[in-house]
This record gives sequence, C-alpha cells and structure tokens, in this order.
Amino acid sequence: MPELSAPDFESLGIYDPDAPEAAERLELLNYLVSLGATAEDLVLYREELPVLASVVAIRGGAALTVSEAVERSSVSEEKLLRIIRAAGFPEPGPGDRLLGEQIVGLAAGMAAAEAVFGEDAVVQLVRVMGSAMARLADAIVSAFLVNVEPAVRDEDPVGLGLAHANAEAAALMPTLNAALDILLRQHIIAARRTILADLADSGYETRPMCVGFVDLVGSTALAQRLSTRELGSVLSEFEHLAADVVTSAGGRVVKLIGDEVLYTASDEACACTIALDLAGTFAEHPVVPIVRAGVAAGDVLLREGDVFGPVVNLAARAVKAAPAGEVVAAATVAAAAGIRAEPLGQHQLKGFDDEVELCRLVPHDI
Repeated sequence: MPELSAPDFESLGIYDPDAPEAAERLELLNYLVSLGATAEDLVLYREELPVLASVVAIRGGAALTVSEAVERSSVSEEKLLRIIRAAGFPEPGPGDRLLGEQIVGLAAGMAAAEAVFGEDAVVQLVRVMGSAMARLADAIVSAFLVNVEPAVRDEDPVGLGLAHANAEAAALMPTLNAALDILLRQHIIAARRTILADLADSGYETRPMCVGFVDLVGSTALAQRLSTRELGSVLSEFEHLAADVVTSAGGRVVKLIGDEVLYTASDEACACTIALDLAGTFAEHPVVPIVRAGVAAGDVLLREGDVFGPVVNLAARAVKAAPAGEVVAAATVAAAAGIRAEPLGQHQLKGFDDEVELCRLVPHDI
C-alpha cells in the first residue's frame, strides 16, 4: 500500500494546510497511517479520527468485503452471512468494507464446530456469544469514555493525544482475550458440574430450578433526576453489587437488564436467601435505591444461556406484587425453603389462569 502524505490528505478533503493547528492535524493523520489506516478509513472516520486508532488496532489489518472474506475463509457466502447475523451485526452490503481479518478465522472455526455440534446448535452458540460480547464491548467502551476520554480531550483539541489513548487501550486486547479464555474455561467446568447434578431427574433442556427477579424501585424517577453519567454510575453499582450477592450465595446471574436482575439457584433456600440479602444490601446503600424481589420455583427451559417458562413469568409477576424493599415468593417456595413468611393470600396474576398463593418473606434479622 503506497504511503499517504499531506497532498493525499488534502485531496481526500481531510486536511487543510492553511487551517489553524494544521501541523497537529497532519501529525494525527500520519500517526493513524502508521498504525495501518487506509485512505478509505480516514474518509470514513473523518469526524472521529482519534477513534480510528483503536479501530485499526482491534480490527487487525485492512477491512474486508463479504466476497473477500468468503474467498479467504472457504465457507459459503450464505453461511458467512448467517454467522454475521447470528453474532448480532447487520448484514454488510456487497461492497461494504466492515469485516476485520478475524472474521475469516471465526467462520472457519464455526464451520469446524458444526462437525461436533451441528449447524443449528453452532448458530445458537454464536447468538449467545454475540450477545455476551456486545454487552462486554459496551462495558469496555463505556469505561474508556467515562474514565479516560474526558481528561484527555480537555487538553487535546486536535485529537492526537486521544488517538494515542485509544491505541493504548486497544493494546490491552491480548490481555483481555487471555482473561476471557480463562473465565470461559472455568465457567464451562462450573456449568457442566451444575447441570450434571440435576440431569438424571430432568432433561438436557428442562430442569427444576428456582428463579429470582430483582427490580430497582423508582428507576424511572431516578432517570429524570440524574444526568446520564450519574444514572450510569448508579446502575453500574447496582449491577456490580447484585452480581456479587448472587454469586457469593451460590446463585447464577442469568442477565442484568438495566434496573433488573434475573438469577437462578439450585434450591428454594438459596434463592430466598439471595433475594433477602439483595433487599437488605440496597436498603442500606447510600446511593442505589431500594429494591424489591420475586421468587418462584419449578421446571424451566434452558435455551442459549437464558431461562424460559411459567416459573420465570411467575417470578416476574411476583416482583411486581412486592412493596418496595420487600421479597414476595410463591407460598410453596417459602415452605420448601423453611424461611419465615407472612401469607398474602391468593392473587390473580397476569398470564396465569389460576390464582397463585403468595407470601412475604421475613428478613433473617427480624
């Protein structure tokens, strides 16, 4: 690839030698080219050039079109596009250069995995991985935008310092990939152990399980009162503490949905204890509002790392019946858990034909 220079930048419309801070702008453009940015990249990112430093580093090489990726990966275009869609990305147009070199390895790897799991199962796995990676990517980008970019941008009107900061952050990718590999291995071992414990009495996709929903009270009013950054900090603290409480008590966080947490536990006592601990934790928190929780138990459908079925719906309805700071559970759950509870009577819950007997769990220290 020919080296780009000032006249090239000028012809691309991204550099004016007579503009204020032209020297700094030229230094930024030269730095991006040294990282591997192409003329097409520079034009595409002309309004956010510092970001291009991390894009080039993370992408690894020039961006590919679909046809180029197909040629290099030896998989069909149909299969490649199916993987891209399953991973959560919009389908690129014929000439769009949006795919990094790594997509070639991903496509080849997924093709090999089909020999073990089958095509449909691999697509499901890609969906789960795509969803998990999208959430992780959001967290990483948010951490940079909140903790790094503001301080750098204040002292860097042209963006050279911010470009260096982006490149430095992108250089952590090998460390992050190693951490992901370690965590994935450990979670596979833990998941296999947990699933095998109940497999004999259930099935590969349906298992008896306890489900808990935790809801942040007053989140709508909170969003109106706080700035976006302040709200993000509160929700991050909520998610962090909730995940700690759930996992330390032996539960599993299924998903964090902004102001809600869905978790599972292997038995009623564990599920109820987690719910009460969460209510107690946030009742005393100086920043995060109080929560309410709902707990139910029964057979659930496991699919793509998520849980489905009437039990999940019951837990979600129970939390809506709970007053602020309280935990409401199906009466059968409280009885099986051996936890003190106050009866709330029969309730007609949305989505259920029959009335459900609910109760309020009494905190341990009362």
